[in-house]
Amino acid sequence: MKKNLIKPLLLMAAMTTAEMALGQNQKWQLSVQLQPEMTFHKDRYTWWGENSNKSTFNIGVTSAVQYNINKSFFVSAGLGFISRTLRTANFLDQGALPPPKRSGSFELVTTESVAYRLIPLTTLVGYNFIAKDKFRSFVTGGFSANYLLNTSYKSNFDRYDGAYKKQYWQGYSLTAGLGADYNLTKKLQATASVSYAVVNQVKQDEYISNQDSNGLTLAHNYLNFNFGIKLLLQSKESLKTTKP
Repeated sequence: MKKNLIKPLLLMAAMTTAEMALGQNQKWQLSVQLQPEMTFHKDRYTWWGENSNKSTFNIGVTSAVQYNINKSFFVSAGLGFISRTLRTANFLDQGALPPPKRSGSFELVTTESVAYRLIPLTTLVGYNFIAKDKFRSFVTGGFSANYLLNTSYKSNFDRYDGAYKKQYWQGYSLTAGLGADYNLTKKLQATASVSYAVVNQVKQDEYISNQDSNGLTLAHNYLNFNFGIKLLLQSKESLKTTKP
């Protein structure tokens, strides 16, 4: 497996060296951002009862590497972490829980909240519709594959509460966003953006039941606000100043 990776890595290194030698106006940036979020969900998901829309405030962090193709277009890839809490009342199936909390009892267990702890792996394509020396404004379209680490349940029976390991791909998101960058120094930018999940596909939650069947999909959506910094890693100008 390691041998299979050597050739692609060498090829990427050679291409990067060639681009640097040619002095292209292409730049790499590293971003670190705080990610407050409004998560939109239902107060209950049972098929037989009425429900209403609800929103919950959550917060996450994200980091990404951005490649500026030219003054207009860029791409980025990164990962983050968020505990996405849904304050929703549904039936927790204690018989489906893993040991030692699994129970064959028949008490009615109802959730008060469900928190999905996720690692989103995100790819973005962006367009700068304003590109000044110190200020840029952009739009983005993105794809996120969401890896579920664990799910934390809080219910009306404390004995079943806690975080349960999941470790699988929960689903994916398609996002559209708008943002801006402002130059603080030659290498450092302040950045802020907002993005909405046009599509957020999630798997069934195997521990939530609809009374007559196991597994219920807690469909939800979200609006992200991102605030942070971008650090310039390399540029044509910096390469010129480092030449011997």
